[in-house]
Amino acid sequence: MIGVLHHVGISTPDIERAIDFYTAHFGFEVIDRSNWGAGTTVRDRQLHAENSIAEHAMMLREGMRLELREYRHPAGRPKAVDQPAVDHGINHFCFAVDSVQGEYDRLSAEGVVFDCEPLEVREGVWLTYARDPDGNIIELLSGL
Repeated sequence: MIGVLHHVGISTPDIERAIDFYTAHFGFEVIDRSNWGAGTTVRDRQLHAENSIAEHAMMLREGMRLELREYRHPAGRPKAVDQPAVDHGINHFCFAVDSVQGEYDRLSAEGVVFDCEPLEVREGVWLTYARDPDGNIIELLSGL
């Protein structure tokens, strides 16, 4: 039997910047930090890489886990920070909020970049798309 979604993983070129973003704007806390160096066989097999090197941070907020990894070797390829949401692959993750407009106002004032203003997609259901510093889309949703 498959259980609940355990975590969402994000590869970032700057783990400190990503940690700062998710703690400051979304209230996550770091619950585990680790790294591995070249020659870690299990990680090399997992990643199909030789001599992989990475830093890892697991973050937690109200039962939600977010895993951040900065791969130092091999270095990851950057994606466009404005990659369209319609491109293939996982294109966003979503936070339920009490007020999309309220969070939009708060996060905008804190410098978070948004793709659009809050939109009513059907009666009483509001959403907006924000971007983290690496261009990952974060949906804010209310009314469901």
